[in-house]
Amino acid sequence: MLECKFWWQLLLVLVFSNAIIGADVYAQDRSEAELINFAFSNYLGTGFYSSGGGEVFILKIPMYSTLKPMTDSEPGWVVNYPVTLGTANIEEIIGGEFPNLDDVGTVSLVPGIEYLYPVSPDWQLIPFFDLGIARDVINDNSIGILGAGVKSFVNFDFGERWLTLGNRFLYAVQESFDEGTHSNFAVFETGLDYNIPTSFTLGGSVVSVSFYYINYYYLEDLVLVDFLDARIFLENKNEVGVTVSLPKYLGLTEHFLLPDNPRIGLGVQFVGDARLYRLVFGVPFF
Repeated sequence: MLECKFWWQLLLVLVFSNAIIGADVYAQDRSEAELINFAFSNYLGTGFYSSGGGEVFILKIPMYSTLKPMTDSEPGWVVNYPVTLGTANIEEIIGGEFPNLDDVGTVSLVPGIEYLYPVSPDWQLIPFFDLGIARDVINDNSIGILGAGVKSFVNFDFGERWLTLGNRFLYAVQESFDEGTHSNFAVFETGLDYNIPTSFTLGGSVVSVSFYYINYYYLEDLVLVDFLDARIFLENKNEVGVTVSLPKYLGLTEHFLLPDNPRIGLGVQFVGDARLYRLVFGVPFF
């Protein structure tokens, strides 16, 4: 039986809409934004990227279905089908008109499959494989995307508190169907997430706060977007952030529209003169 979690789509779209209501979003001269490796935005997550005179907003809708749940002794399977939208050259996020589909620079759909293997009750290894397509609307270009790698999650219990150590190795390739060009990148990521329950309750659930840190180590720097006066790179960086748990089902019974681990938060990535302000839903990494 498939277990579908479509709540991500609804929540992310609502947050995106509320964040940019009244925004003045426009693309200057479309030729100024060369979306060189924008197809890789599927692996970056929702947030604002900024470097010098260039800004990009990425909205990732991480939908998935559970083919077979993982247990402490039996492996499981999950199918992902995330949709990612990207907008380049955001000049202001204050005043103006509500953006429409004409402002979207890229759209991608990158389905994939994950094999969840329980090494122990507190350690899971997850090999994955993705294959999808992106459309660069600005340059009228279709792009094929392939990604593969492995994730690892280890949990350490400290009474009511717990620490999660996460690692991911990712190798991704993109190729233009129209121009024949291609590029690739590889990254190794390490994340720590420390969860602390509080004395507050909301909707019958104990509110917990987590503080997290992520290191991104790219084997080679990669230009994500190239403006006339600025570039946005994928390069070695660090991220810190905080998440807060949401009421689990608000007293309702389990529903397919609601997450297993409802959390919301904010993260900030630091890399040179660039900053990424990322909205976090669920666990903060991978």
